[in-house]
Amino acid sequence: MAQFLYVAIDFGTSFSGYAFSFKTDKNLEQIRIPSWGVEQGLKTFKTPTCILFDEEQNFQKFGYDAMKTYTMLMKKEKAKKHYLFEHFKMELYDKEIHRDLMITDSNGKTMKAIQVFSESLRYLKDHALDKIGQNTEGRKFTASDVTWVLTVPAIWHAAAKQFMREAAVEAGLVTDSTPERLIFALEPEAASVFCKQLPSDGFIAEGEDCEDKLEQQPGSQYMVVDCGGGTIDITVHEVLDDGKLKELHAASGNDMGGQSVDKNIVSFLKDIFSDDIFEKFKKEYPSEALKLKYNIALIKSCEEVVRIPCPSSLQTLAKDKQSMESYFENVEGVEWDDGGIFLEKEKLKSFFDTSFSAIESTINQILKNTELKIEYMLLVGGYAECAFLRKFMKEQFGSVCKILCPFEPQAVILKGAILYGKTPSVVKSRISALTYGFRICEIFDETKHRGKSKSENSEGKVFCNVCFDQLVRSGESVECEEVRSFIRYPIDRLQTKLQFTFYSSEKPEVKFTDEPMVVEIGSVSVDMPNTDRGTDRPVRLEIKFGSTEMKATATDLGSGETRTTELDFLSEQIHAHNKLRD
Repeated sequence: MAQFLYVAIDFGTSFSGYAFSFKTDKNLEQIRIPSWGVEQGLKTFKTPTCILFDEEQNFQKFGYDAMKTYTMLMKKEKAKKHYLFEHFKMELYDKEIHRDLMITDSNGKTMKAIQVFSESLRYLKDHALDKIGQNTEGRKFTASDVTWVLTVPAIWHAAAKQFMREAAVEAGLVTDSTPERLIFALEPEAASVFCKQLPSDGFIAEGEDCEDKLEQQPGSQYMVVDCGGGTIDITVHEVLDDGKLKELHAASGNDMGGQSVDKNIVSFLKDIFSDDIFEKFKKEYPSEALKLKYNIALIKSCEEVVRIPCPSSLQTLAKDKQSMESYFENVEGVEWDDGGIFLEKEKLKSFFDTSFSAIESTINQILKNTELKIEYMLLVGGYAECAFLRKFMKEQFGSVCKILCPFEPQAVILKGAILYGKTPSVVKSRISALTYGFRICEIFDETKHRGKSKSENSEGKVFCNVCFDQLVRSGESVECEEVRSFIRYPIDRLQTKLQFTFYSSEKPEVKFTDEPMVVEIGSVSVDMPNTDRGTDRPVRLEIKFGSTEMKATATDLGSGETRTTELDFLSEQIHAHNKLRD
């Protein structure tokens, strides 16, 4: 089926949006990013990642519309029966994920995560197709006309990426039979691809005239620091002779994005007014609490004294205990005046401390690698719009490398995702964050296998059945198009099926699959019905590693029977098995 369009969806923790480009478009200027919030008097690249369902869990609204509708429902006291979800992307970061994962809404009610994610993607898909139709004189495009590019953090585990693929299938972006029409772009990689071709005037000049641009000579090394609302996501790339990119350090990061600053400010307000008053305010006036939250999110872009408007309902609750002025009497750097909380510059900066120290620590850990010769550091993502952050990075790392931040750093990942979707081969190799392998049986040897699990074949031979056969080691560079091939044989002459069970570990060295920190991640089995040749029946296992998802293919060389699987990181059996072992 012909593909006419590329649509990149940046599904963010705080904000989400999309960009589109026709297959024939050659210039960066032809990548379109629609504006959001015009009805609300705003004009932004993205809309809040905020979704509203009714009491029957039917989708209602997304983004600014969800917030507006929820506020109106509050006035009619109907909001509590509805489901409002915000910042739910963080439910997929560094957590155990399975298909029945439940997540909690702002009123404490739960829904299936897959429904929340898939309805969000469905909305963005439908909005994009409708918007593109308006730009093409009414020509209607369907999802099958599009190559979809979905951005995901590089530091996400494989289960989170698989969860997003299944949500995309449920949302109707692609079908199970056309998986190639959905490409995952790792967020810092997308930014890297975009920034690689920016001229010097494409970067923000901090203070002095900035003539810096990202050099593209072979051997140039640079770090991309994707500063999002939820995560800080870092990769290190080198430009190769052919202009392609080689990853030099496994993706790393943390959950100390811009949202952690907002949390610190909310925590400060709780300290001022007391937990009881603040929780009562959130519970009884959720629409005002929502507005306060978004006002707080906006102050990250300020550099001087800022004013947080204090909702009248919060003032009313607080005044029941004491005067508003008395709450702020002994609080340094903060003043109350005429319905607003004024924060001095130093006080405002203090809310960034935990985020900045986490970012600094993660980057310093990477810089300990003396083999790296990083010349540039690219700051991208919505949080990079914060001048405090840019100044901090310049102060901490400006003596090590040039700090560059492109204009409109929030749009960079969307534009880069389109470029990546058109030429995914631009990233040549990645570093494996984990050690991968599969379980095999070896003839039981008391000196090597003492105390390990045993099994016996039909001829009475005893095997240790928890041996680990390594596919790739953590820290190893793997080419993106690389396929690794292995030949294995059945251990029983009557065996009619050969199953490969795969495991991963953060440890570089693994000998047995029952060791601590070794996690089962999926399996593939291939039928081998003809037993005439006993155990002399080779099966070829091929693994494609370096792409953003892993694929395994097992082939019985006798019958030609082939089974391919995207490794299933979400299976309940796997989670149950791993819990038992833990």
